[in-house]
Amino acid sequence: MWQSMSEFLQAIHFQYPGWLWAWPLSLLGIGLLLRGQRLVSLAQLPEWMGTRRYRHPRLHILRRLYGQQIATQAARGAWRRGSHYAVLLLCIHVALAQPYRLGQQLPTPPEYRDTLFVIDTSISMVLRDYLVAGERTQRMTILKSVLTHFIEQLNGNRIGLIAFSEQPYTLAPLTADYTLLKSLVRRLEPAVLTGRTTDVSRALLYTLQRLEQQQDLSDQAQKPVVVLITDVNRTYRDLDPRAIAAYLYAQGYRLHTVGIGASSFEAQETDSIGLIYQPANFTLLEEIAAGGGGRFYWADNASSLQAAIAAIQSAERRQVEVEPRYVTLPLYQWPLLAGLTWMLILQLWASRGRRA
Repeated sequence: MWQSMSEFLQAIHFQYPGWLWAWPLSLLGIGLLLRGQRLVSLAQLPEWMGTRRYRHPRLHILRRLYGQQIATQAARGAWRRGSHYAVLLLCIHVALAQPYRLGQQLPTPPEYRDTLFVIDTSISMVLRDYLVAGERTQRMTILKSVLTHFIEQLNGNRIGLIAFSEQPYTLAPLTADYTLLKSLVRRLEPAVLTGRTTDVSRALLYTLQRLEQQQDLSDQAQKPVVVLITDVNRTYRDLDPRAIAAYLYAQGYRLHTVGIGASSFEAQETDSIGLIYQPANFTLLEEIAAGGGGRFYWADNASSLQAAIAAIQSAERRQVEVEPRYVTLPLYQWPLLAGLTWMLILQLWASRGRRA
């Protein structure tokens, strides 16, 4: 029992321990007030507040006759009143020190940095140059399947989605709502929201603007990594995407690129679906990744796309160490309850004495 109580007391911490050291000063102040008869006993508060006091006309005679006895009783009463206030002040000071215990450990921060996916949704994503179980499969189908699988494996870190073709569009800001993210990924369709052709420069510029609007990303370790997934097959237009990627990297954002589709005309489908087949421009994607301080990955099949995303996540671990955090269980209410109980006991004891 004593060992359990000792362990319980050792587990108590104080947020403001200075209040404990201030207790003797409060005792000194209360003692001076009691000595100057500025305070009455806690046990006499109801009686003092509900009655009047009168001075006996022959008080000086009583003091000469019973002076020693009165002095002794007064000294005992002063010590008794002082002890009553000492206990009450102790309870108040302990409560002001805000005692607490450590509860359950809080989850550790995400091990990986947040990831912002910039996804190509141009009309060329309907091209079927992937083979799954011997059947040709659209680029968009492979992309949605891999992204959904990747989101299901996340734990703690946030994901953002930007879709683009001619115009960029924010599907989801950085969020840990994985159910919403998977729902948005499943609803991705080529050339539905943002046009038919691809404009990588405009997409990267839009991404830069969205990132700069987030004022809480001043810490380098908190800045998300940008992953551009595209089958870009044209050179830059008004702006050079390599220059935008270099500027992103200068601002502390790392940019990786993932190429979707084949790199040559050998993967062209014989029974065309009405589109002019264009292989992905891997050279441009490599240069964009180099300017963004990242790496280029070629998703030649579903497995390699999944491996590319996993490799990017593994390379973007947070380089910070944090102390374990715990839920704090406040205990200040117990010393306050003890103080109120102490005052109640004194009142009941004084009331019993008066009735006797």
